[in-house]
This record gives sequence, C-alpha cells and structure tokens, in this order.
Amino acid sequence: MSDNFLEPQPLGVPCPQCERELQLKKGRYGLFVGCSGYPDCDYMTAADFDPGTNVICPACQQGKLVQKTSRYGRSFYACDHYPECSYSVNLPPVAQVCPLCAFPVLLKRKTAAGERLICANHSCDYKSSLK
Repeated sequence: MSDNFLEPQPLGVPCPQCERELQLKKGRYGLFVGCSGYPDCDYMTAADFDPGTNVICPACQQGKLVQKTSRYGRSFYACDHYPECSYSVNLPPVAQVCPLCAFPVLLKRKTAAGERLICANHSCDYKSSLK
C-alpha cells in the first residue's frame, strides 16, 4: 500500500463485468472494491467480501445466504439474489432442518450460558440445548 491511502489501490484482479482491473477504494462507509472503469462499469463489492455460507435461501430456493454489513456497521445475512429475493436474517445461518417445523435453516445464537441453535421461522419456538 502506498503512503496516500485515499488513492485507489490496484488489486490485479479483473472485473467480472467488464474485465478491467479492480481497485481497493475508500468511501464514506469504509473500504470497498470497485471497478477501475467507473462510471462506465459500476461493479463493486465489500472489501472483506465473503463468498457465502453455503446455506440455500429458504425463500427463493435459488440463492445462497451471504454475509453483508449494514450502513451502521452491523453484520447480517441476506440472499445473494437481491433485489429479486429480499430474505435476510441477523444471526449466522446453519444449513440444518428444524426438528419441529422442518424449516430448512437454523440460526446460531450466542448467549451468556452458551451457544444454541434457534429456528429461523418466526412462528416456531425451537431452541436447541446448550453446547
């Protein structure tokens, strides 16, 4: 990295949309990766991009749940087919079926007593035993 960190830093990776080089840039909400061909190409992603959790979205059954960060810095998990599918959860998802309602996703919740899995379906009150 150079001394002037406000300048875009080349990453040596081609843009998936236009094949120009991706750059590490600084914006009003922190660091992000954007295409060097902006404004002709508007591709961008988070600087700490996580390819996903390998949990299939229970709403659309096509996308996967990926970790994202809100503008307030909080992590959440949303379907990567947004805006067609707007499913999201605030806790880390686990690809396990709920034993009570058969919902395909459980959420990992940390408590003072330990870690447990809870059902992502709002109408179900399943909670696993403490680990």
